[in-house]
Amino acid sequence: MIKRVNADQLLRQLESAAKAAGFQVETYGRIGSWPLQAYTREGDATGRQVYLSAGIHGDEPAGPLALLDLLEAKQLPNQHHYAICPLMNPAGYEADTRENHEGIDLNRDYRDFRSEEIRSHCRWATTRLDSLDTCLHLHEDWESKGFYLYELNFGKQPGYANTILQSTLAYLPTETAAEIDGRAAANGLICPERLPQLEEGHPEAIYFQQKFGGLNYTLETPSSFPLELRIAALKAAVLAVL
Repeated sequence: MIKRVNADQLLRQLESAAKAAGFQVETYGRIGSWPLQAYTREGDATGRQVYLSAGIHGDEPAGPLALLDLLEAKQLPNQHHYAICPLMNPAGYEADTRENHEGIDLNRDYRDFRSEEIRSHCRWATTRLDSLDTCLHLHEDWESKGFYLYELNFGKQPGYANTILQSTLAYLPTETAAEIDGRAAANGLICPERLPQLEEGHPEAIYFQQKFGGLNYTLETPSSFPLELRIAALKAAVLAVL
């Protein structure tokens, strides 16, 4: 059975797996004793510019653990160009809280930049990244009864939403609610026609869409299901896109 380990151990495991898989490890900031890390790896001329993130909410462990599994198994296809931020809120992860150690929801801090985590992350992103083709933000939802996703796709490109939803069915049901977090949903998909403006602040996906373009997907597993199934669903979704 997969168990939640502490932040120190998880960061060591992630860094070791990333290096073994050929990634460069960068430390773009620090919170207490914990490094804020990003992993990068170049692909070839056929590959996409891919960004993966997880652990921005500390009480959502399936995302970082899914990335750990993918790195350890060396399953991320070699042709793509990667930037990965695997554990963006180590203090929240250690405390098992959504917010960071200051009580800030980091995924609503991409407008006001109150937290050191997000200030550091944005400095790194705007320095190291140019345009992106695909962004996958790995999340969980304690209120949902099934898997769902947000798609930000304003270039009328063929998207991956159906591919993602099909890939997760082996592990989790699809959320059937017609409204999720006050937004219209259909068969597990929330796909706004224009960039949402949230009073409480901007999430990472909106910031990345504005700065780097491409297709942005926020993937949400239901926290009430076993951790193994949530991890497996997120891994399947990532591999289905890549």
